[in-house]
Amino acid sequence: MTSDDATHWDARYERRSPSPARRPDALDDATAPLIPTSGRALDLACGTGAESVWLAARGLHVTAVDVSPKAVELTKQAVSMAGLDGRVDVAVHDLDDGVPESMSGFDVIVCQRFRDTSLYDVIVERLDPDGIAIVTVLSQTGATTPGSFHAPSGELAAAFDRDDCEVVRHEEADGAESIVVRRVA
Repeated sequence: MTSDDATHWDARYERRSPSPARRPDALDDATAPLIPTSGRALDLACGTGAESVWLAARGLHVTAVDVSPKAVELTKQAVSMAGLDGRVDVAVHDLDDGVPESMSGFDVIVCQRFRDTSLYDVIVERLDPDGIAIVTVLSQTGATTPGSFHAPSGELAAAFDRDDCEVVRHEEADGAESIVVRRVA
């Protein structure tokens, strides 16, 4: 993203409030218990911090990044309001520049509604063995008016169909595709 992207997202977040904890979209009652209660998590494109707060409340230490300084501030506020100060490190980072090498060795990686196909391999590579990745993107499948940010049908299923991944859950409908995968050794 460019500084124009940061400005665009700052404007979108300007009237938003910090988010309460929310389990990532791709998880359901059967898969949520797979998320560990200790270790490290990475929340890519964290937005207002809902998933970061949920992960931290489970006991994980979270690194959260977003291109928008306003989103980062909202995430910090959400963490503080939840009484989880010290459990979430939040930083402005442009994912168009990739994920810094220092961000690796995670038990959980979440990326909700940010689509960059170059991140799919990186997400798996930055997970520890048995780590869980949770990814949701907008999809053309079932979308009433698919746009340029909507993934073609089956994009996540194809991207994570790899020897080092086990698909735990996959769903695609109503304009969204979600996948939960475990990295196998």
